[in-house]
Amino acid sequence: MQFGVLGPLEVWTAQGRQVRVPELKVRTLLADLLVHHGHVVSTGQLIEDLWGGSTFTAQPVSSLQAKVSQLRRALENAEPGARSLIVHRPPGYLLDVPAEALDLGRFRALVAEARACDVPRTRADLLTDSLALWRGPAFADFADQPFAAPA
Repeated sequence: MQFGVLGPLEVWTAQGRQVRVPELKVRTLLADLLVHHGHVVSTGQLIEDLWGGSTFTAQPVSSLQAKVSQLRRALENAEPGARSLIVHRPPGYLLDVPAEALDLGRFRALVAEARACDVPRTRADLLTDSLALWRGPAFADFADQPFAAPA
């Protein structure tokens, strides 16, 4: 599975088919996990990010679990076994994918390779390839979400 965050959120299978992640809250959950790639996001933080302080559902933990299930189902329907990418690890959840699964990870790797390269033409090609990964502002469809604000 591949994840695009350098622009609007997009997901593709290993074969390059676009994955439909339904419903805004489910997409927001995925974006939140991608923003915190490599780290567990606490259940409390996810609830806050999805529903905000004053608009919690009556059963916030159950509501979050339902959204996690919907996300797992969307990934699994697109690529068998992909539901296991969403890992419950106390105190919350983690998207367990390598950095190369994100366009951001590939961007960083290309920039690092370019910096280490002594051949100007190769360096330019690597930087051109890295810039080609950008499809717009990072997390463009979540720009108004505090969890996606630039650090």
